[in-house]
Amino acid sequence: MITLEEQIAEARRELALRKACYPAWVKNGKLDAGAAKYQLLCQQEIVRTLMRTDAEQRQMSLFGGGQG
Repeated sequence: MITLEEQIAEARRELALRKACYPAWVKNGKLDAGAAKYQLLCQQEIVRTLMRTDAEQRQMSLFGGGQG
């Protein structure tokens, strides 16, 4: 099983990679600017969702309501 912490790290890594690569890809015509913007926003939301889930699980575990 891949832990939530590992998923967050991978999502962050992917976001950083996209932020680094997308400007050149758009400039070279490999990626549409609108698609790049949308995909970056989606990846940012993935990171936020995973982090929010992690925070909620940690809070639940403090009160004995969660499993992890």
